[in-house]
Amino acid sequence: MESRLTVHGPNSPSIFGRGHFRLGPGLQPAKSSQYFNMHDRTGFIRFQKEQQTTDEPLAALNCPRFHGSRVRSPHPPNTYAISSRRYRLKFLATAVWAVALVAMAADKSEIVKPGKAKSKTELQEVDLRGKIVCLPEAMHAVYGIDLPTNHGHIWGFKTKDGTFYTLLRTKLSETLFVDEQVRKKELILKGHVLPKTQIFEMTDMKSVRNGVVCDLYYYCDICAIKTLSPGPCMCCQGPVKLVEKRPE
Repeated sequence: MESRLTVHGPNSPSIFGRGHFRLGPGLQPAKSSQYFNMHDRTGFIRFQKEQQTTDEPLAALNCPRFHGSRVRSPHPPNTYAISSRRYRLKFLATAVWAVALVAMAADKSEIVKPGKAKSKTELQEVDLRGKIVCLPEAMHAVYGIDLPTNHGHIWGFKTKDGTFYTLLRTKLSETLFVDEQVRKKELILKGHVLPKTQIFEMTDMKSVRNGVVCDLYYYCDICAIKTLSPGPCMCCQGPVKLVEKRPE
């Protein structure tokens, strides 16, 4: 194949004739793109660089070295498999959500909401007669439950019929937890059994001595104040004493 090189410039040498000459062996003809420039004293010469070609198949054009994107499969996507997978995921999510709703509804049915909870005035007031006991020790005596040597006391109330209640520690029931004199007595506790529990909230107490029901309270001689609290007098902050008195 013959190829010619075109030389431009006002000072082009006359040895080129009309500006054309044949390329020697090993030289390639100029393409229509990708130029590079070179200047010399004879003028401005433009050389054309050979365009690179490739014998790789068209699928190789998906390679990142050609356009910098991720490799794409030459095969079309399986739309049926994709839609089937999405359907299974949606069905699984719906099933899980349904189970969660059922569980939440069951939990809500068992929870006593604050708005629907009974007030103290609506709770039935009961009188329990019995003694203060340590619940772990009582369970050991009745059911043979093994206990550690140095176990903590959990105070409860055992009635005459053998029913056990857990005592709720409040300001009014504090004496049942801190005063050993009171715990040794046979007591009649007035209060509420909280709904769906065996927890007893005490509101008043009396003692039974020699079969006689007596008033049981703490008294301040200075202020002449009766209270169920074993702490200092609420008025003078002086000491109080436990009084067991038959009703008049």
